[in-house]
Amino acid sequence: MAISRNRSGVEFAFNQPSLRDRPGTFASFATRTVLLAILCSRRVGPPAIEFNAVETRDIDMRLQRYTAAEHRIGANLQELEQHSVYQLLMTDALTGATAKALRVVNDADPSLWELFTLLGTSLDSARQLRGTGSRVSTNDRLTLAERLSAPSILIRSHQIPLGERGLTGAPIREEYISIEALIDRMSSLYESVRNVVTHAEKVLREILPRLNSAEATVTRLHKDALVLGLSTVEIDRIDETIARIRELSLTDPLSIPANARQSFDDAIHAASATVSEARASHDALAADITGASELLDTCRDLIEQANQHRTETFQKISQPVGLRQPPSLAAIDGERGLAMKLDPILASNRSWQSTRRELDSWSVGATRLRDQLARVVASNRAPLEKRNELRGRLGAFRAKMAATGFSEDLVLRDISAEAHNELFTSPTDLVRAERLVTEFGNRLAT
Repeated sequence: MAISRNRSGVEFAFNQPSLRDRPGTFASFATRTVLLAILCSRRVGPPAIEFNAVETRDIDMRLQRYTAAEHRIGANLQELEQHSVYQLLMTDALTGATAKALRVVNDADPSLWELFTLLGTSLDSARQLRGTGSRVSTNDRLTLAERLSAPSILIRSHQIPLGERGLTGAPIREEYISIEALIDRMSSLYESVRNVVTHAEKVLREILPRLNSAEATVTRLHKDALVLGLSTVEIDRIDETIARIRELSLTDPLSIPANARQSFDDAIHAASATVSEARASHDALAADITGASELLDTCRDLIEQANQHRTETFQKISQPVGLRQPPSLAAIDGERGLAMKLDPILASNRSWQSTRRELDSWSVGATRLRDQLARVVASNRAPLEKRNELRGRLGAFRAKMAATGFSEDLVLRDISAEAHNELFTSPTDLVRAERLVTEFGNRLAT
């Protein structure tokens, strides 16, 4: 007799000839009440499925396939459970995206391991029924076929409250599932937790090793910044970021941004550059103070050279052009000179950063004056250098004249003598001297 679990107790009663045709069975309300109570108390099992004759070989192949799957599932679940990241994720401290991703697994009823236990129990029962012999009775083959193919595994059973039960409703609701569907359900749960573990492991492998070295670097930068008197706001912010990432690695690794390592690496690099620049500036301060004194001496020397060249040029060159009057030494040593501005900077007891800023500002003006004085020296020396250049050209032309046999040329000899007299007699007329040297060279070339 095939029984449908969806049929009510009354339908069952009316389908039984022995009950339906019995005289007076439904004659009274009391009789009907007793009959319904008896029928509703009967446990209705899973539906019987009609199976044709199944070959033993087909049953063995299916049983072997499920047994092999059981072994692989057990090995993978065991490896998963021993995984360090899985153990980390199985704590009660999980929050955020990680907790949400694992909720489908943690809230599963039955759980993954409970489903595996049901699978093992079902297959043990099937293997025991199959036995080890080569011959299996027809009834056993049908039973095995039903257990291996039909929804025969009870995975959930719960009491139905009276308030939710109809008159003919069963007091217990049961859910059956086939082995194939059970494995599919386990696979879905396993893949969910495996994906979370894999992703979390990748994030932690990339982040955690860097966190330790980053913390050491930030500690060193913080110490150096305090020594140098620098603001530690940016370094403190990096430290907070590292602490937050470390906390997330324990409670919500999936919420760690993919670019987290690059972000705090860039921030640490920028902070390191700032501290290194400040340290270099601090260490160079003493040398720059010495250099400031040397810069004053250089400016004094340039003023003296500019005056000397100007005086010499006026003495040795007729009507020189482009000469410039250098400033007096008061620009250096006067009441408002560079030296007077430098003294309070060097004598200051303020922080090195203040001294550095004031010294750098002073150096800009001092360097500008030095460059201007260097140009004045060059301008005042230019006529004398021009005279020396013409003397050199004249000497070269006279040597060429002797080498080429033009020493007896009266015109060339006169031009050479006039140019030599102009260039070696003070004051020299540079315009006339250059004209004579050029004419001497042109005639010699022809």
